[in-house]
Formats: sequence, C-alpha cells, structure tokens
Amino acid sequence: MNFVLLEPKNRENVATIIRSGQNFGVKTVFVIGGFVRDKYKGNIHKFSHQMNTQDGISQVTLIYFETLSCFLNHLPAQTTLVLIEIIEEAIELSKFQHPNNATYMLGREAKGFTKLDLKEIKNYFESVNKGIPKEFVSQSRKTAHLVYVKINTPQSLNLGVCGSIVMYDRHRKLNNKLLASHALERN
Repeated sequence: MNFVLLEPKNRENVATIIRSGQNFGVKTVFVIGGFVRDKYKGNIHKFSHQMNTQDGISQVTLIYFETLSCFLNHLPAQTTLVLIEIIEEAIELSKFQHPNNATYMLGREAKGFTKLDLKEIKNYFESVNKGIPKEFVSQSRKTAHLVYVKINTPQSLNLGVCGSIVMYDRHRKLNNKLLASHALERN
C-alpha cells in the first residue's frame, strides 16, 4: 500500500501520514508539490529529518514529485489508484473493498482535486489501458485501475486524519477477511 499527497499544506500532515503509515503497513508516501516545493524548493531531504517520528522514515519511503503528471508517469505498475474524493461516482469507504496492491491519493486540503486533475488522471488511465480489451482490464489485477472512494462528512477532513481513517479501514477489513479465512480453514 502506498499513499500520495497532492500539494500538502504543512509538514505535520505528512508526518501524520508517515506515523500512521508505519503502523498500518504503508510502503511509500509520495508527495506532490505543496509546501515541499514552496519552502524547500522540492528538496525532500531538507525536511524529512524533521518528521522522523518513531523512526518512520526508516520504514516508510518518502518520494517527491514536482507535478501530478510526473507522479502519474511513475505510478507503480499493476496498482489500483484509489482517489479519496467526494464525487458522484465514488464508493462510500464503509462499502469499499480494498485491493491488495493499492495506491491511495488524497487531494488538496479544503479544495480536493480540481476538474483538471481528475481529467488528467482519467486520461492517463485511458492511455495506459488503451488497446487492452475492457473486459480484461476490469477483471485483471495485472492492469492499472482507477477507483474513487469517499468519506461522507459535512466538511472536508484534515489530510492526515483522512489518510489515517483510510489506513485503519483497510487494516480492519483485511484483518477481518484474514480471520474469516482462518476460521474456514479450521472447520
């Protein structure tokens, strides 16, 4: 599992994602622009030591990209990109079945993803899967997938809090699935 933070506003939110991530099995946190670009000119090393709570950086890889396009060009292969956003086609988190190989992406705090962001992401997935039969794309774990998930709240959530909720939900559901599987094996 990986997490992507689109233009985070401050290091505290990145630190929360790293700290929660090390507890819930996040492998990589990708940071796109935001305060890293504005304050550190994109040099992620200049601030990473400030966020090393519980030695999280040694367990969670931190990678910086300047733009959304740069990140998409380096999206891990055979992953499902899960955009956390309140949009019509999004699945409610409580009903979402987390894929094994997921990269969760959080939009800007208080703004989310712009229409241009969403269009760029959709276009990227269309181009990646171009020429592959639709029935194969929908059924195969070996192709790139894009899904939308939402957490229905009256107002937007803090970036770190939102990410932590998604991590916990995944952890809880996968552990429940594992426990159920072990129970079936014993019977």
